Amino acid sequence: MSLQLLSPVPGILRNLVELPDPVFAQEIMGPGFAISPDEVNTLNILAPIDGTLTHQLPHACALTAPDGLSILIHAGIDTVLLKGEGFSAPHQLGQHLHAGDPLITWDLRPARQAGYDLDVVVIAMQPPQTLCELLTAPGSRLDALVPCAVVRRAPKSS
Repeated sequence: MSLQLLSPVPGILRNLVELPDPVFAQEIMGPGFAISPDEVNTLNILAPIDGTLTHQLPHACALTAPDGLSILIHAGIDTVLLKGEGFSAPHQLGQHLHAGDPLITWDLRPARQAGYDLDVVVIAMQPPQTLCELLTAPGSRLDALVPCAVVRRAPKSS
């Protein structure tokens, strides 16, 4: 079983190991990728997959695919400290969304002013049962909704 992930925003593709947050960099929550967004003041973060909205915070959400795989989309590093400032979300928990639907509208100015990292992080939850393979080289510029990774379930060890 595999699942293709689309870029939720335009920007530069990064490996998680490059991020300043050890939880993401060490893939504690799971494998994935980050996108350094273009220099804009407002960013529309789009759904990277079809799925049900199963978790929602101002700065992060999770979509669960029909096969049960959960994908976390996290806006910035340490942005939880903004207590919702600059974030709005148009959907309710339990809603089914399609790839490309807006998840979070993010006014980047409060996070930028606070000096927070602005990377949008996409994580395939349930490590170590999930593997994530990038389809594009890190450092590449991506438009929104471009296929950029494939998530696979790890083979069961015998």
